[in-house]
Amino acid sequence: MSNSDTETRASLLRRLLALLYDSILIIGIYMSYVILITYLNGSALESQVEKLFLQFSFIFFIFLFYCYFWKFNNGQTLGMQVWKIKLFSSEHKEISILRMIYRCFLSLFFSLLFLSNFAFIIFNRERKTLGDYFSKTQLLRIY
Repeated sequence: MSNSDTETRASLLRRLLALLYDSILIIGIYMSYVILITYLNGSALESQVEKLFLQFSFIFFIFLFYCYFWKFNNGQTLGMQVWKIKLFSSEHKEISILRMIYRCFLSLFFSLLFLSNFAFIIFNRERKTLGDYFSKTQLLRIY
C-alpha cells in the first residue's frame, strides 16, 4: 500500500458509520463496567468524586478500545472491519502506541471543538481529519 496510486482515502460517510458501530460497542462495554462498579460499591455512585471518576474512566475506555484494536487487530476496530477501512501511518511505518494515544486525544479534542475534526475532511482533497494530519496517520479504504 505504499504506492499512492493504489491508496483510496476513507470517505467521511465510511468513517462516521464505523464510528457509529464502534460507539455502540463502547457504550455496551462501558455500561457493563458501570453495572459492575455499582454492584461492587453496593449503591449508585453519588459523590462528585465518584461521578468524575466515571467520566474520566469513560474517556479511558474509549482510548483503550481504539488503541487495543489498532494494535492487536491489524489497524482496524470492529466497525472499521465492517466498513473496510484501516489505520495506516502516513510514513508507511508501524504505528506506535504513543502515536495511537496521541491520535485518540487529537480526535477527541478536535471533535469537541465544533466537530472540526470531521468538517476538515470536507475541505481538503486528501480526506484527512485534523487528527490524521497532526498524528501522521491516515484511514484508507481496503478492498
